[in-house]
Amino acid sequence: MWRLDKSRKQFFVDCGNPEENFWKTLFEQSGHQNLLEGDKYSEFLSWKPHRSNCPELDIATKNLLESAPVEWMATMRNIFVARSFKGDVNAEASSFRGAGIIELNYGFTLAAMIYSTLFSHFYDAIRAAGKEVDWNYDDTAVTEMIVEELERAAFEPIEVTDREVQAWAVNRHVKATHPLQIELPKKRTQGEHHNLVLAIEEFVIGHEYCHHMLGHTDSAFRHAQAARGAVADWLDRIGWSDFASALNEDQVEELEADVGSFLLLSGVLSGNVSRSRIYRAVGGSMLGLVALSHANDTWLSGGESHPDFLTRYEVMYRLIKELVMDMPIGVSDGHPMGFLIQIRGFISAILQTRASNSGGDFKKPNFLNVFSWMIDQEVEFKKELKSKRVI
Repeated sequence: MWRLDKSRKQFFVDCGNPEENFWKTLFEQSGHQNLLEGDKYSEFLSWKPHRSNCPELDIATKNLLESAPVEWMATMRNIFVARSFKGDVNAEASSFRGAGIIELNYGFTLAAMIYSTLFSHFYDAIRAAGKEVDWNYDDTAVTEMIVEELERAAFEPIEVTDREVQAWAVNRHVKATHPLQIELPKKRTQGEHHNLVLAIEEFVIGHEYCHHMLGHTDSAFRHAQAARGAVADWLDRIGWSDFASALNEDQVEELEADVGSFLLLSGVLSGNVSRSRIYRAVGGSMLGLVALSHANDTWLSGGESHPDFLTRYEVMYRLIKELVMDMPIGVSDGHPMGFLIQIRGFISAILQTRASNSGGDFKKPNFLNVFSWMIDQEVEFKKELKSKRVI
């Protein structure tokens, strides 16, 4: 049986770093002595590892525990969740005798921060087009100028980032180097950005928890069979057999962990579903898959152990739709499908940008085309809700 103290000790023995706050280690190794000696960060840096080596990941693990099934909690509480420097821009679960560990690569967090910023630029441009632009304005030249500005705001950050993906892969290092990857649009707050990044990290950590809970690692979780049954039930409900036959065992396990993580994060597995948890799971899962795929360039081809992005995206899209299409549209918070459509528009712009920069006869994304497609998608999903008599 795992014990948290052994899990924590095992991680620090393996990485060779002192048992301290991740950020303190990072500042020490990067030579930021001024940050270590000043009073500004002294309280933050004095935080001691317990369930995690990072304060933010400690919050993420607590959030996941709050939405976990009762029978999972004891095991999850004894897994040490760590931010680390080793490995690919990804996360991994590992188990030893008496120790269970989840490691989240720091490069993935940087990718999550970048793509959260990119989505904020895209989201605000689409929102402005829908709520602030007068499409009946007589002066078409002015309207065209506004559309050009919105297109720049939505797509330039994506273009800038796409040009850096190859360098990320070669250098095995993700880094924000352009202001558009760092600076948020005026209407976004740092708190909102931080919350979205945390949701992405929660999905990826949840994915690794599920590798443990579903029996994919060397651990012997006694409820693994029931956990696999719950995930298999949802996979059957979304009709995944049409492409599952093309996947190997490792790739199937990755999809099981994706689905399990969404069900964990949204509260489905524990029966504690809420609209806010559903929204968090939608944003965390979809943007988490985007960050992983763009940083590792697995849009169209995955690897021996992981499916490509489009396969994982299709499974997640079907799962979300299956879960939320019986929910009514909220008075103030809309509908999760509306949020999903916004993210799908963002993903389509990324894919089209990637294709246009890879050669061949592919054009750059067009703002009006993407905006119109999103409107059409919203009309269709509202028709479907109406047919179900949800609205």
